[in-house]
Amino acid sequence: MANNFEDTHFYLDNASPVEVTNVLRVLSPSHEFTPKEISDTLRDSYGFSMQKDYTLSPRRLFDLGLTGQNKKGSVVKYTLTELGSKVQNILGIDPALAMDLLHYLHYSGYTGKPTQRKYLWSYRRCCEIVWGNMRALRSTELASTIQSEMREKFDWLDYGKRTGARFNDKAAVQVYSWLRSLEPSPFEKSSSTVTPRKIDRYEIALLALDEAYQTSDYTYGDPVIMDNEFIKLVSGVFMLDPECCKGLLGIGARINQSVKISETLSGASINLMRPFKIDSI
Repeated sequence: MANNFEDTHFYLDNASPVEVTNVLRVLSPSHEFTPKEISDTLRDSYGFSMQKDYTLSPRRLFDLGLTGQNKKGSVVKYTLTELGSKVQNILGIDPALAMDLLHYLHYSGYTGKPTQRKYLWSYRRCCEIVWGNMRALRSTELASTIQSEMREKFDWLDYGKRTGARFNDKAAVQVYSWLRSLEPSPFEKSSSTVTPRKIDRYEIALLALDEAYQTSDYTYGDPVIMDNEFIKLVSGVFMLDPECCKGLLGIGARINQSVKISETLSGASINLMRPFKIDSI
């Protein structure tokens, strides 16, 4: 039975990476901003013009857990959460790492709770489909696949409503815009082929490892054989080159006490003993 308060928004709104990161830069944990005040601040102090609907990017940050909302009637004000302050600080020091973290929050944001935004599920499935095919599907083809899957997975929802069936090729384009904002991008210029990424931040691999534990029902403290299938699973979270990912996991095991790699008769095994989240960075 559907939850009366279940979210049915599968569509990825036009909150671009550039606009979302600019909004994140100006928010504060101690001062509340309305979307209009955010827009005015960006225009007057930074020369950046937000799109006409300036509610989309602040709302996206809220959906990702980076801001809190204070609603008074029709007025909504935003402040940074502790996680938001963390990512904001990283954005000022290492923008490429911050973009990976924003991708990660989109990718890992839907965990099955009815009230969670369904577009976070859409985002992840798009990424998984692209990674599985090792190419960027045409936006219409990707949208058609998502539409079929969402009707099968969420068969109790009313798809006669606009909000329930609104994932389309424009939403797929938004997913691609976030993936192309990663540095390096998994797509070379003018190419639809996925080029697995090579990066040097071991923390990204540990976030991916944690996500693999969460979604594959592994228990923290259980060793997992690092076979090709498992490494591809971990690599897929950030579309990493498998050998690069394996190397980063090795670095993480040497630096971070929550990770251990051991040699067994079946091959190398990795053991994540406790959660590794953004606040662990």
